[in-house]
Amino acid sequence: MKKSLLSAFLLLGLINFTFANPGDTTVVQTFTFADGRQSRQNTFAFPDGSKTYSKVLMYYTLKCDNTQNPACGEWDYDVFTDVLKPIGVDETNEPIYDVWRIGAYITPYGIGLDMSTGWTWIYDATDFLPILKNNVILRDNNGQELLDLKFVFIEGEPVRDVVDIKKVWSSEGYSVSGYWQGYPICQFDDIVKDTTFALNANEKQVKLRTTVTGHDFGTGNNCGEFCKNIQKVRAGGQVVKQWNIIQSCSDNPLYPQGGTWIYDRAGWCPGMEAKTNEFELTPYIQGSSITFDYDVTSDPYGVYRAYIYLVTYGDIKHADDAEATLIITPTDNKLQTRFNPSCFGPRVVIKNLGSNPLKSAQIHYGFVGASEFYTYSWNGNAGFLQTDTITLPAVDWNKVETGKATFYFEVLNPNGVTDPTPYNNRLTAVCSKPVVFGYNDLIFDFKTNKKPKETTWQLTNIYGEVLYKNEDNMSASILYTTEMSLQDGSYRLYIYDTGNNGLSFWANSADGSGSAILNVIDTITGQFKALYRFNGDFGKFIQLEFAINKFSKSDQNITSQSSGKDIYCYPNPAKNEINIDLLHLKKDNFVAEICDFTGKKLFERPVEGGFYNAISIEFLTDGIYFISIKSDKKQMGRGKFIVAK
Repeated sequence: MKKSLLSAFLLLGLINFTFANPGDTTVVQTFTFADGRQSRQNTFAFPDGSKTYSKVLMYYTLKCDNTQNPACGEWDYDVFTDVLKPIGVDETNEPIYDVWRIGAYITPYGIGLDMSTGWTWIYDATDFLPILKNNVILRDNNGQELLDLKFVFIEGEPVRDVVDIKKVWSSEGYSVSGYWQGYPICQFDDIVKDTTFALNANEKQVKLRTTVTGHDFGTGNNCGEFCKNIQKVRAGGQVVKQWNIIQSCSDNPLYPQGGTWIYDRAGWCPGMEAKTNEFELTPYIQGSSITFDYDVTSDPYGVYRAYIYLVTYGDIKHADDAEATLIITPTDNKLQTRFNPSCFGPRVVIKNLGSNPLKSAQIHYGFVGASEFYTYSWNGNAGFLQTDTITLPAVDWNKVETGKATFYFEVLNPNGVTDPTPYNNRLTAVCSKPVVFGYNDLIFDFKTNKKPKETTWQLTNIYGEVLYKNEDNMSASILYTTEMSLQDGSYRLYIYDTGNNGLSFWANSADGSGSAILNVIDTITGQFKALYRFNGDFGKFIQLEFAINKFSKSDQNITSQSSGKDIYCYPNPAKNEINIDLLHLKKDNFVAEICDFTGKKLFERPVEGGFYNAISIEFLTDGIYFISIKSDKKQMGRGKFIVAK
């Protein structure tokens, strides 16, 4: 598929990446919705490998045929996309395949779920270039939803050439009596052992690519689906990284679902791709070989389905190279639906593709077709393949006359030099204009469920100031009404639940059901008129960004927290609770360390990136305090706040 047809995909919202490559971009269409809801296998013509590609993306689009009952498949199954390489036949003359798993996905709970317009998940399949050539046999076993599967080959110079991909461990087809298919956790370390690969002269760099998910429960401590378990990657006799496999699911963008979608799982969530982790092992090469291992904590129950590859590369092509990686806001991308529509500062992600640490860049952004654009100077310290999430000063939505616009951003001049690969510097996204209410006086009705201490709310302006919030010590099953008098401008109403089950959830009927409604008084009837009703089944958090009469202008925005070094705390001064804005960090677990003015550590609390976090400080006395956000003892950001009681 040539560029003209690819542009049509961009306009239709199927692909939101802007390609300005030195050659053509090729789209390989494989399975389509017309195949129906069934496991599918076929042979497709892929590029012959004679051209150089900077990236290969797999677009995995699902939708449900609403003429069937139920409209979407009922259960959460792990399904796969495989490349099959023939290696012979069995005794019945049926072909035997070497299976290469290039994508794993967990189907959503489909009861009451609407996916009629399709949802797309994007997999980076660049590492599989050596096996995505010529005639490729593909298999996908998703029989719950309709599937459209495309591969997008983007021409250009890669970050580093893929030399080879080696399948190290794969639990596909592995089963032990008494366990589900997969490696039993109690036998995992007997199967996945220290392994050494010899490297050729052109294999300069090495990466371990792992997809490990836990399954099987109902006995013991519900390993491996639900229990915490420490995972470790070792190389050259050292621990490269260790982490807990449990993954938070209550912030899933595909919500609410008909089942227990909010419960944390081991490396996966219903309605999401299985989590793939990547570990750079180049620093651990010893001579002309690499030795590595993947360890888990043993447990007598459960299995891990593991697909672990070693990818080898040539040298990094450029010293200074930056990529525009993702638009979080503003966008209509359904995977960012929890944060959109947005009228606060755009949130974007950039990545360092150069061998030098990326310490500075220029970012241009705005609306396509507008007469003006914005410029932002970014400073940070991102290593090779590291990303940074940047909150930019707000764009002026007042100048957008229609309900839709196309937002773009581009990253330029990495470390002050001309970017050698301009075709990956720019992204665009179709986005919806946030709602504008023509009322300055609003009423927020907030009814608690039977666990009132779990759910809190706050209304902030574009400066980050908290203007209104929930009452302290709320009682169970009580309706609290808050009258709000707001000036013209932009606002965010944010509801957060520490129990990760929202205000209402079918499986927690004992907790009761709450509600949240933003109202205005009808001037004719004198009665409340609902402007917006929040869905109570929201899991971890839900928000609404809106304007009163007109949006705040960009020059009114707070200083961006893009570098990841400054943590915004509010209210400041504070009394009993401090809120910390970690939206700019990746969704991961961190530790917040509180110190006094002398630097003495007072206490620490677990916090989560990608969200607002509230920390109780009611036991602190008046004074100045510092807060540090840390991950594996590495400082991710620092802030200061004052306690004044």
